Amino acid sequence: MQNNAILGALASLETYLDSALTDPTALEWIGCRLREERLVAVRGAFQEAFAERMHRCLDESRSWGAHEKFEEHFHYRHHNLYDPQTFPSDLGWCREIFDSSATKDFAGALTGRDCSGPLVFSASWYLPGDYSLPHTDDVGRDRSAERQVAFVWHLAPGWRSEWGGALFWCPRNLYLAPSFNTLVLFNVAPDSYHFVTPVSPYAGAKRLAINGWWTGAPLDSEGEPDAPGAEHLALDGPVVDAY
Repeated sequence: MQNNAILGALASLETYLDSALTDPTALEWIGCRLREERLVAVRGAFQEAFAERMHRCLDESRSWGAHEKFEEHFHYRHHNLYDPQTFPSDLGWCREIFDSSATKDFAGALTGRDCSGPLVFSASWYLPGDYSLPHTDDVGRDRSAERQVAFVWHLAPGWRSEWGGALFWCPRNLYLAPSFNTLVLFNVAPDSYHFVTPVSPYAGAKRLAINGWWTGAPLDSEGEPDAPGAEHLALDGPVVDAY
């Protein structure tokens, strides 16, 4: 039983968070903002060794594939690792962490959403010229596997805002430039519009990220949440903002 508990803890994403974020008060603050359908950005989210390990495996990968698609009022072009069979070993290990029952329980308790469905998990590299037009992520295969919580873990050290590639959060007209070890979370909703601005041809670093969704059954709607202003959580280490 003790060994199972240890293995379960190692498989939980919560285990790899910066220690300041495991405080119940900090988690409650983040959870409240997510339930208000706001975007939460956590800079310095994970332990440094974990972040560096995942950045290294993405930086060294040679399996990236170009993906481009046009739909009415929506178009994107970016490079990705979608097929788990092409994942570097460390990315496969990271997927197991995000997909574990312990992580899904943690994500569900944090966000108030059902996160028990199949995980959608990939990595992205936005090269010069890559972008994504506005969209909400509010799609799903069926009621048991609809996208509930979106995550983007930016792993872009040395990125400069003038190189583009920002995540633009439409509800707040907010540009969020890529950075290293920044976790972005939001509960998917019909009005969670966002997009990625084009990457400049002069970009001098890689815009790398791990991204996806926890899926599950939708909750009954309780109406539109209030939309308070931006807020900041003061911690010793990570920087947490809600928009």
